Amino acid sequence: MYLKNSRRHTARLLPAAALIAALLLIFSSCRDVGSPVGTAERTETAARTETVRSSETATQTETAEETVPETAAPEKTSPSADRSGEEVYKAHGELTPVDYDSPALLPRTEDAGQGYIDGMTFLCDSPFYWLKPFGLLSDGPDTTQVWTGPEGTMTLGYLYGFEILDPFDNTLRTIPDAVALHRPPMILITVGINGVALWDEAEFEGAYVDLINEIKAASPDTVILTQSILPIAPSYVHWGMITNATITAANSWILSVSEECGLHYLDTFSALVGKDGNIRPELVKDDGLHANEDGLKLALEYIRTHAYIPETDAAEGPGS
Repeated sequence: MYLKNSRRHTARLLPAAALIAALLLIFSSCRDVGSPVGTAERTETAARTETVRSSETATQTETAEETVPETAAPEKTSPSADRSGEEVYKAHGELTPVDYDSPALLPRTEDAGQGYIDGMTFLCDSPFYWLKPFGLLSDGPDTTQVWTGPEGTMTLGYLYGFEILDPFDNTLRTIPDAVALHRPPMILITVGINGVALWDEAEFEGAYVDLINEIKAASPDTVILTQSILPIAPSYVHWGMITNATITAANSWILSVSEECGLHYLDTFSALVGKDGNIRPELVKDDGLHANEDGLKLALEYIRTHAYIPETDAAEGPGS
C-alpha cells in the first residue's frame, strides 16, 4: 500500500464518510486504480481528498495528547540527501526548493556503473529522447531503452490511450501494452515539460498518478523511478509561459507523488542548474529547451551516482 504519512490515523475516531473515503484509499495502489480519471474527476478526487485531510487534522487535534508508539508515523528523514542545489534555491526565491527531508529523494551513492543504466527504460518526452540520436546509451542510436511517441515526445495529461513507438519492432502500442509485453526491470519516468504549462497542481499530479498506476498494473515487478524536469534557458521561445519557477513547482509535485506512491525520485534538475537559476549555458542546445549532449551525459552521471538500491542489497552497494 502506498499512502502519505498523514493518512495514517486512528480510524475509530473518523466520521463515517471520511472512514469510507480512507478505506478506498487503502485499497488503491496510488490514489485511484482502474480506468484513468479525467480532469473533472481528478478535481472531484482532490476535493474528497481535502475533506479527508480536514477530518484527519481535526482527529489529530483531538488526539494530540495521546501517545501511541505502535502506530506513530515515522519521521521524514533523509540524512544523506544531496543538497548540491540548495544554495541556488536560496538565492532565487522564485524557485520552489527541493524537500530534502523527503524519503522519496534518492541520495548520493557510489557510481552504479554502465550496467545500471543498461537495465533502465526511459519513458520520456523530448528532453530525454535525445539520448537516442546522441547515441549516449550502450546500443547507440539503435537503443531500445528510449520509449516515447513517434515524434520523439509525449504530453503528460494526454497519455491515456497514447501510443508510443515501441523501439523493439517500431509498432505503435499504448504504454500499458508495451510495459506488459516487455516487462522492463526498471522504468525511469521523465515526463512533464509538455504538461507543466497546461495543468494546475491537482491535474498534473492526477495525470502522473494515472501513469504510475497503469505501469504498476501492467507489470507489478517493474521498479518505477521518477525524475525532475530539467532546467531550461531564457532563450527558449516560450519562456514566460514556462520558466524554471514553473518547472521547480512541477518538480515538487512529482516528488510529492513519488512519496505518496512509495517511489524514488531523482533531483536531476539540480545537477544541471547554474548559479543564475537557469540551465548552465554550456549544457543546453540553441533552442533553450533541450539539454545538449554534455547536459545529458551529466544527467546520466547523476542517475548512476544516485542509484536505486533495494533494501536487501543496500549492505552490498550498487552493482557495477
